[in-house]
Amino acid sequence: MSPSLRRRAVIDPAALAGAVETAFSADAELDYWGAIRYAEAAGRVVEAIAALVRQGEAAQAAPLFERAAELLAIVQEKADDTAGCLEDLQRRLRDGLDEARAFGDSPA
Repeated sequence: MSPSLRRRAVIDPAALAGAVETAFSADAELDYWGAIRYAEAAGRVVEAIAALVRQGEAAQAAPLFERAAELLAIVQEKADDTAGCLEDLQRRLRDGLDEARAFGDSPA
């Protein structure tokens, strides 16, 4: 099959909203390694939201970035982020939100 004919996986925004709630919530305080594992898992969700922007769904991605940032801020209050991975994740969310807003404002 020609590479140009291959289909890209379509991301379901509703399913992704559930993934945001799951990945960005934490029931307990995170120690050093817990924060790193959390950031790695949540980072995969950030990549999926970014893919939503790339598939032309910036308007649906923006609220997901916002919700993830809200939940992450709560987690950051009770986490050991001496590695800086949670702050980096928050930066990625802000950058993604900025990108989603830019794509959402641009003409199609």
